[in-house]
Amino acid sequence: MKRRRSGWSVAVVLSLILCLLVALYLFWSPERSAPHQRVALVNRPTSAQPPQPAVPPSQMHAVEELRSKVLEISETHAGTEGVVIFDPYSGETLTLNADRRFIAASLSKLSVLLTLYKAAARGEVNLNDKITMRPSDVWAFGTGVLHTYPVGYTMTLRKCAEFMIKESDNTAELMLNRYLGKDKIEAELERIGADSTIYWHPTNTTTPNDVLLVLKAIASPSYTSPELSAEMLELMTNTSFENRLSGPLPKGTRVAHKIGSYESTFSDAGIVFPEGHEEAGQEYYIVVFCEGATEGEARGTIQDLSLAAYRALSG
Repeated sequence: MKRRRSGWSVAVVLSLILCLLVALYLFWSPERSAPHQRVALVNRPTSAQPPQPAVPPSQMHAVEELRSKVLEISETHAGTEGVVIFDPYSGETLTLNADRRFIAASLSKLSVLLTLYKAAARGEVNLNDKITMRPSDVWAFGTGVLHTYPVGYTMTLRKCAEFMIKESDNTAELMLNRYLGKDKIEAELERIGADSTIYWHPTNTTTPNDVLLVLKAIASPSYTSPELSAEMLELMTNTSFENRLSGPLPKGTRVAHKIGSYESTFSDAGIVFPEGHEEAGQEYYIVVFCEGATEGEARGTIQDLSLAAYRALSG
């Protein structure tokens, strides 16, 4: 009897072990786990951006043709040119003497504009705050109209910036230079990497590459804000000086820009939005300096370079 009970117990244990093995087999079977793998694949993250389309070969060909055209125009015109043309669509940058220092002249006003609006973005200034013209601000030489206004004339910082850009007003620049402080303007230039620029006295020089950096910061909604960036570009559009970059371009082409003139150095720098293509990514940037030529000759050089860039990049 004891042997029979012992045999029965062994049989029970073996049965239990067999059941356990079957259960383990079914649980870990590849056929059973396959559906879980398929669900994991279907539910994979889909937040990744789809790959961007490649730049068409025709665009790259146009850029290369423009590169040759820039050299050709430079060789056939008087003076020494400094040129930077940046095409965001292809990511290509065309340069000629881009790190050469030129007299900045009124292109320095772009640095003041950027510094003022960056301070507004940080909440350090309110563009509706008032500023009053002092005797030491009045600069009757060169461009501008504020020097004809009475000392003590008061306006908003926004209005002062408008005079400075649309009229290239030297008195307005002196007022904002005093308000912001030369050190703050220089610090802003350093922040964006414009290390080759010397603001204001004694030399007031810059390079085409540094001016491009200032333009990019002005146009970037993330550097100040979408509203402040748009406002700066609006100030740079339809100025009192539309006979350089804008001159040869089709009517309706928006050019947000700033000119500079001092002795035998003439320049224009801006962002061109071809007609019907004002969305981000369709614009292009162009900076041109011409040194050692008359104003008329320099204007012709700037216009020829502007038109060549438009024909190559406006599509």
